[in-house]
Amino acid sequence: MPVQDKKLILLGKIIKVHGYGGAVMLHPEEYVPEGLKVMEWVFIETEGKPVPFFISSVTEHASGNIVLKFDNYDNSETMTEFIGCRVLLNQEELEDDDEMPAHLILTGFKVYNPLNKYIGSVEKILSLPMQYMLVLRDKEDAEQLIPLNVDWVIGIDKDKKTIIMDLPDGIMNIND
Repeated sequence: MPVQDKKLILLGKIIKVHGYGGAVMLHPEEYVPEGLKVMEWVFIETEGKPVPFFISSVTEHASGNIVLKFDNYDNSETMTEFIGCRVLLNQEELEDDDEMPAHLILTGFKVYNPLNKYIGSVEKILSLPMQYMLVLRDKEDAEQLIPLNVDWVIGIDKDKKTIIMDLPDGIMNIND
């Protein structure tokens, strides 16, 4: 069940318990912010709702996964119930992270053409093997898929949460 709060982004999924002290192994989605080691908390999605957990330690595993240990969770039995749960980060805390890829902070942005005509609102970004795709909701609440092609992006206004894109003719008709 997806998280409804647009300010949360997916860090990864808990794949197993690590050791006997209550740590878990997290498989990152695609991006691990440099500031994760100093963050105080993350959300674990349980029963479709994000629940905050305070971090006591973060270490990188040789496998490329992340080992997370949370305050007040000292044994592996307690943490087994979180296997398979998604771990989320508060996007607002990461927006100043210069390393954060732009496609992760675009959720919720409004997309317009160069003539200021509304195209849609970014619902999410799909990471496909060849490119990223913007999943937009247009004014009729229809889902539109638009390739996130840097050549089509004219400008991004972070304060106004808008993107101006010069889309090729007919690209919006592909989804029909």
